[in-house]
Amino acid sequence: MSKKNLLSGRDKELQELAEQYEAAKAENKPIYLDADDLADLADWYAMHGKSEQATEVVEYGLSLHPDSTPLLVEQAYLFMDAQNREQAKLVIERISEDYSSEVKVLKANILLGEGKIDEAEQLLDTIEDKEELANIVDVSYMYIDMGYPVKALPWLARGSERYAEDEAYLAVTADCFHAQGLNQKAEALYNKLIDKNPYSAPYWFGLARCYFEQQLFDKAIEACDYAIVADEEFAEAYIMKGHAFYQLGNEESALENYTLAEKYKAINPDFLQMFIGLNEISKGHWEEGYRHLESAIQSKDTDSTILPSLYAHAGNCLYKLGKKRKAGQYFKKSHEIDPEDVDSYLIEGRMYMEDGDFDKAVKKWALALERAPYADTWNEIGIYSMELGQLNHARMAFEHVKELEPDFENINEKLASLYLLLKDKENFQKYNQLCKRPFQLEDLKKIEEMLESEDKEELAQAMKNILNALQ
Repeated sequence: MSKKNLLSGRDKELQELAEQYEAAKAENKPIYLDADDLADLADWYAMHGKSEQATEVVEYGLSLHPDSTPLLVEQAYLFMDAQNREQAKLVIERISEDYSSEVKVLKANILLGEGKIDEAEQLLDTIEDKEELANIVDVSYMYIDMGYPVKALPWLARGSERYAEDEAYLAVTADCFHAQGLNQKAEALYNKLIDKNPYSAPYWFGLARCYFEQQLFDKAIEACDYAIVADEEFAEAYIMKGHAFYQLGNEESALENYTLAEKYKAINPDFLQMFIGLNEISKGHWEEGYRHLESAIQSKDTDSTILPSLYAHAGNCLYKLGKKRKAGQYFKKSHEIDPEDVDSYLIEGRMYMEDGDFDKAVKKWALALERAPYADTWNEIGIYSMELGQLNHARMAFEHVKELEPDFENINEKLASLYLLLKDKENFQKYNQLCKRPFQLEDLKKIEEMLESEDKEELAQAMKNILNALQ
């Protein structure tokens, strides 16, 4: 399936077609549809996260139209969505119309997935009508879906004048901008599309993605609400709302939306167990956290790539509950599943640091750094150390971040804050002047006054000591 935005008119037609198909199926009545309609219907189901129904429609369609190119193409895309590219290749071998542009795009998709970029481009170059809108859209979405949005630009340029106001062209261009991280440009186009079709869930969701990536979480939630009004089963909007609420610290609303996403089968039930477990851990509810994480661990459907993290977090819970031997077994299991998983070592190190065992913590973090000696790893160590009051260790970690990536996000702010707490006037001033919004002594005095007015004597005195050191 290509992740296209369905145009308003066609989307409505396919929704009505889905109702007819499902009614006939419920009554065990045969329904005859042409191959193109069945292929589009399968794509419509896939677009709405209903892969089982999409597969069923394709199989039904092929029973009516055994050699249909559109249906075979759709079947190949469904196999690719399921990460079964070998089966997709077998389907492609059955397609006789290898001259059609949609088949060439499908084959190019396979080649890109194998890293054969030059071969894919050579194949696409054989498409006869490169200026046709359908071909521009198909090729552009292929590049976007496969992680090469910049390569879509020459194809989009072919239609920049002729199709400038066409809904399909605007939609793929907006998605291309978003894929490149050009969220403000994408936002302008999504708003333009919404003006054309205010009841399009994909357009509102596209706008929500732009807001989310600009950390405008309230606006992202509002845009998702409009997407859900347009289509209450648009599951991706519930996931996005869940993420946005979580970023705002509203775990209850996040869980509510993740639960709705799970209802529409957009997320695995084990994700909910993991989320609830981690949320309980953040509140210090170790027993409840362990219970939910253990449920996810024991599930046969849990994604194996997250198992090391689940074992590590569950081990942390066990350690907090005084079951240190079993905790050690869980961390050992985590490392056995994936010896290169950095997060497991970071979590284990934090656990020891919280327990006051500085040496063990540092050894575990050293193992994390052996596997990933990058700014991100040092940043995590710095954050953990700062949260646990290990200011000098945090300082050392953030200095490593600054050395490895001088423009690392908010690194100057972190170092300025640390040196402020350490009463190091020279280094505070050094990093403070590099901050996007430097601290001013007047701001610090206001904080001191606020703390005094709230009778927080110790904090007020600490702030006073910092001010004296900086003056």
